[in-house]
Amino acid sequence: MNHIRQRNNLEIQLKNFKDYVPLCPNDSLPKLLQEITKIQNRLEKIREFTIDQLLQDVTVVEDTKQSKINFRTI
Repeated sequence: MNHIRQRNNLEIQLKNFKDYVPLCPNDSLPKLLQEITKIQNRLEKIREFTIDQLLQDVTVVEDTKQSKINFRTI
């Protein structure tokens, strides 16, 4: 993945998060706003890159977690 693709993915994710803000429970709102801020900061850095920098590969580590709903106890 290069920086252009990462930027596009982050913009989509940011839009989804912003659309979710009105539906977000009050308890979870601070965490959501922190994530929005992180994405905006990363997008600002990427927008400052030159074309050569944008074409460089980016190492992305995705952290996937098992859903709690999958651990049912009987």
